[in-house]
Amino acid sequence: MRRLLIVGAGEAGRVIVHEFLASATMRAKYTIAGLVDDFQKRAIRGIPVIGGIKDLGDLVARNDIDEVLIAIPSSDRKVIDRILSSLSDSPVSVKIVPGLYEIVEGHFTLRQIRDFDVVDLLGREEIGFDKEQISPCFHDKVVFVTGAGGSIGAEICRQLLELPVKKVIALGRGESSVYELIQGLGVDQRVEYIIGDVRDYTKIDRELRRCAPHIVFHAAAHKHVSFMEDHPDEALKNNVIGTFNCANIALEAGVQRFVLVSTDKAVAPTSVMGATKRLAESIVLSMASWGAGTRFSVTRFGNVLGSRGSVLPLFKRQIEAGGPVTVTHPEMTRYFMSIREAARLVIKSSSAQSGSVFVLDMGQPIKILDLARNLIQLYGRTPNAVNIVFTGVRRGEKLNERTFTDRETLEPSEFKRLFVARNDEVLMSRGEVSRMIEQIKVAADALSPDELRRLISRYVPDYVAGSSS
Repeated sequence: MRRLLIVGAGEAGRVIVHEFLASATMRAKYTIAGLVDDFQKRAIRGIPVIGGIKDLGDLVARNDIDEVLIAIPSSDRKVIDRILSSLSDSPVSVKIVPGLYEIVEGHFTLRQIRDFDVVDLLGREEIGFDKEQISPCFHDKVVFVTGAGGSIGAEICRQLLELPVKKVIALGRGESSVYELIQGLGVDQRVEYIIGDVRDYTKIDRELRRCAPHIVFHAAAHKHVSFMEDHPDEALKNNVIGTFNCANIALEAGVQRFVLVSTDKAVAPTSVMGATKRLAESIVLSMASWGAGTRFSVTRFGNVLGSRGSVLPLFKRQIEAGGPVTVTHPEMTRYFMSIREAARLVIKSSSAQSGSVFVLDMGQPIKILDLARNLIQLYGRTPNAVNIVFTGVRRGEKLNERTFTDRETLEPSEFKRLFVARNDEVLMSRGEVSRMIEQIKVAADALSPDELRRLISRYVPDYVAGSSS
């Protein structure tokens, strides 16, 4: 029989204790050794409060605890950090209850208790979908998603299918990633899959006109900072020319909404990837000023936990191999969000009544070092068992990211924690955009990487190559 310690003696803790004691299966599997709470001191159904969070490590050792269950819904990251820090030398498994909404509304069941996930390290409730509010905007709509084989594009497709859409067209370049998407989404007659490259103007033009979508979500992009430092030609072709192709065809085809998925690395960029995404933003925002029938907008967010190529899968592989875990710099921070939040932000922004640039309130940035330490703890390992090695800031990386520029001010949108960034950016005319694209097409195949960086700097004045601010 496993010995369980419950952290939290409030309403959630009370519900957990009641459910455990009412379940013959759980009584046969677990013994509740006690409750831990900094404020509540009263026993629940005879289960005593035996200490506070700071005592967790000692309590686990003294009481031979096998599992710790966190029953503090919606706790902020400081509380989560305190709990994990107190358990840093305790090789116990950690589980967590769902959000406060499920507890209060009485929708909670023991099946919803799950292993503590790195998404819980965000220290806040995940952003909701607001389905009832946005569903009318998607009723009977045809939606076209580029980059559908990627982490964000695939999740956008998945979440769109929860809305009353008529059809979702999922376009991806890699056949393997699109095949995985097909397997993930299952059989749904509303989805059509297309293999295609956003750099192929003729292909995108043919498919967009054939499908006649109402909304386009442009998620296709090269996003790996270090790779794009070595291959600026590919970053320009995919992130800039590919964006122009999709946006210009959407404009000519009379698409109602076009949403560019962008990144906080486009703000005061120090990398080729960030600078090319900034240039993609400029193209889309310029088109928004041309007064045509298509409404253009940009969504900008931070790092996505668990997305393909992100730091999280790397850390997991390193921990499972016994270490070391590689962190570039002890002071490096990033804004993080879950894949679900990223997709919801993109989808909700398309139904907002005003605004061209949308930014999610992601809370406070998280130290990558803290993320690594906490993930080691979640694996039931101690800091002494898995070493952390600092490898140095790579070219193009920043120590700290920002989500909006000095020329932008944030205003609330109609959605909770989704903001509109207002700016006075100097935009480009149709002729200026066309001339720039033609120049980039020629340059991408003719110039050296250093020459391409200088060309990017001409169009993105705040691009400072190699800075690490």
